[in-house]
Amino acid sequence: MSAARANKYHPALVLLHWTLAWFIVASLLFGFFVLRVVPDGDPRKIDMLGMAILAAMLARLVVRWCTARPAPAGLGTPASARAAGRAHAAFYVLVVGMVATGYATALIAHLNDIVFARNGAPLPPSFDAFPTFRLHGWIAALLAILIALHVLGGLWHWLVRRDGVMRRMGLGGRRVE
Repeated sequence: MSAARANKYHPALVLLHWTLAWFIVASLLFGFFVLRVVPDGDPRKIDMLGMAILAAMLARLVVRWCTARPAPAGLGTPASARAAGRAHAAFYVLVVGMVATGYATALIAHLNDIVFARNGAPLPPSFDAFPTFRLHGWIAALLAILIALHVLGGLWHWLVRRDGVMRRMGLGGRRVE
């Protein structure tokens, strides 16, 4: 882990952050509003975007560990900086949990054999019988709430505090101390 401090995040980390933001929000919206009405027995129900999100999230974690980054922002107090750090760690846990429960559901339901190997077996009539699928839904709800709080926190820093925190997630002008 890099001990150096920078005024902004590494450009690769910024790019991964904003790419993941769009992919995760799009995936959640797709799941909440499109896949919810697709019957479980329909092969279109399988969303492979989760694996791409996992790969990008793991790459982001490696870049974060290996590059200098700004001091924790918070609201100017050690407790708020710790809370912000825990919220960011929760993103990693929830995203990995989403991918893990989605993949576990696919394995338990034998979706790889049914859809990709085309073994001729019917798809399960409902995924609700699988505890991993129900957990997937709960994690999705928690992730959506955390994203909403994250966006509100960013808007708070940008519009109310005007403390420059949002500039840290932009490109250009990076200095490492």
